[in-house]
Amino acid sequence: MSESLLIKSVFLFIVFWGIGIIMLWFRPRVEIIWKIIATVILLFYVWFFFEEIRGGYTAFSSGWYGFTLNFLKEVLALVFVNLFFIWPLSLVIIFYKADPIGAEKLLKFLCVLTLVLWMVFIIYFFFSKGIDDFMLKNFKEMIPGAK
Repeated sequence: MSESLLIKSVFLFIVFWGIGIIMLWFRPRVEIIWKIIATVILLFYVWFFFEEIRGGYTAFSSGWYGFTLNFLKEVLALVFVNLFFIWPLSLVIIFYKADPIGAEKLLKFLCVLTLVLWMVFIIYFFFSKGIDDFMLKNFKEMIPGAK
């Protein structure tokens, strides 16, 4: 995973974050001050990464299909890499969790998520050429308007 891919994907991360902020504003029983603070944080990131967001929008509008595939690959890679941070943090949370059923469910979820990600990466590692050919050529032809 290269830094340039991460910078290229900022546009879609901000889009999803913006959708989440809009949903937050419709959420009842959350104090208005927290909604405002969350919106200001999003606006700060939009201001800070404005050039990358604009470049990402340009790339997305010129070829949304390839851009979306690269984004999905990067999200999988980010989740896989962030397991190094998620596992220790989750184990501490599981240790201190008062509800034993919730702790067990969190542990089961992490185990299944990790195993699924390992399988996806192993399959992609061995069959990356075939998968890329299928996704970039054959599957692309089945989707109307994909460039």
